Amino acid sequence: MRRLAWLVLLGSVPLLAANTAKPGSAGSAMSSTATENPLPAHPVTAAQVYEILELTGTNTQKREMLDGLLPHLREMMPWIPEDVVADLQRTLGTADFEGAMVRSFQQHLSAEEAAQIIAFYTSPAGKHMIAVMPAVLNEGQDAVADLGQQVMLAVMQRHKDEIDAAAKVYHEEHPQKPQR
Repeated sequence: MRRLAWLVLLGSVPLLAANTAKPGSAGSAMSSTATENPLPAHPVTAAQVYEILELTGTNTQKREMLDGLLPHLREMMPWIPEDVVADLQRTLGTADFEGAMVRSFQQHLSAEEAAQIIAFYTSPAGKHMIAVMPAVLNEGQDAVADLGQQVMLAVMQRHKDEIDAAAKVYHEEHPQKPQR
C-alpha cells in the first residue's frame, strides 16, 4: 500500500505545483489551469499509458489496492459479512481501472510527451529514480510527519495558557452528561 501511496504522490507533485495559486492571483488555480492546459491535440495512446504504468510499477495498483483495502475494511468493520467482502472483491476485480487511467492520461498528456516520459523512465536516470523513489518518499513522509508534530507541539506549548483557558470555558459551557 505504501508503494501505491508513493506512486500517487509522485504523480501528484507536478499537479499540486501546477494548481498552486501564485501570490497575488485573484482567481482559482483550478480554473486558470484548465485554460492554460488545453486537451492535447494528439493524446497519449492506450499502449503508451500501459507502458508508463508498467515502467513505473503502477500496473499492479488494482491488486495492491485490494490487498490493502480488504484488511483495512475488515479492521474498520469486523462484522462485515463474508458475502459482502466476496462481492466487493469480485466487483473491484472487474472494474475498468486501466480504462479510467487511460482516459485520465489522455486528458493531460500528448503522445509526444508520453514518448519523452517513456524515454526518461527507460534511461539509467529514470530507472534510478524509480528505484530510489519509494525510499525517498517514505523518508520524506516520515520527516514531514516528525516536523509537523514538532511544530504543533511548539505552537501548543507557546499557547498553553490560552488553550487551557479556552478549554475551561468550553467545559463550563458544555458540561458532560453523566453516563448510565
